[in-house]
Amino acid sequence: MPDYSEFPTTPTAWQERAWQEIAPLPAEDPPVQPRPRIDLVALVPGVAFITIAILVLTGVDVPMTIFRDGGVLWALLIIAGVGLLLREVRRGRRR
Repeated sequence: MPDYSEFPTTPTAWQERAWQEIAPLPAEDPPVQPRPRIDLVALVPGVAFITIAILVLTGVDVPMTIFRDGGVLWALLIIAGVGLLLREVRRGRRR
């Protein structure tokens, strides 16, 4: 049944509590978060692994002379270690 009274009805206690729970909208937008930087130390080995996996699965002949005595693998290991070390040093300076 519609209420045709001249004055609006008084809110009940639970309605008043519900109105207080509503948070006001912020006056301005929150600051935009910067995009996270690309982790090159994780990206480079990941791309190398995917490339080697594709080459092995497709059966491409790669000359193995560059891999003799583990020269390339040692170089990659040293480069990755230096990359990890530099990344940790940079993180320490930012904190």
